[in-house]
Amino acid sequence: MSSITKETFKAGDYIFFEGDIESHFYIIESGSVKIFTKNAAGQKVEIAKFGPGDTFGEFALIDSGARTASAQADVDTKVMKISEEGYQIMMSDLPLWASSMLRSFITRMKSMNQQLKAKK
Repeated sequence: MSSITKETFKAGDYIFFEGDIESHFYIIESGSVKIFTKNAAGQKVEIAKFGPGDTFGEFALIDSGARTASAQADVDTKVMKISEEGYQIMMSDLPLWASSMLRSFITRMKSMNQQLKAKK
């Protein structure tokens, strides 16, 4: 299995769902992706919107946990899907402190996502 693959999504296609367990992240080549969660009332809450050159989906990869939000193609979108192996190759060039800093960032972002869900 290649550590980097290319995928295409049509407008409205889901790339992944909150709660999914998988170890990939994505780099957008073209198009745009909405990241969202649902609040306590079940309403969709947009967290972010990403475009060409942006990355998303790193949280679940870095902490080996479930996806904390869902991702949906806003328009026709092309992405590079990076596996855990590909991520490890990319991270091997960063010092240990950078990895630690990223883990701290993920913890803070997960907390923020939970706070957004709790709001009505």
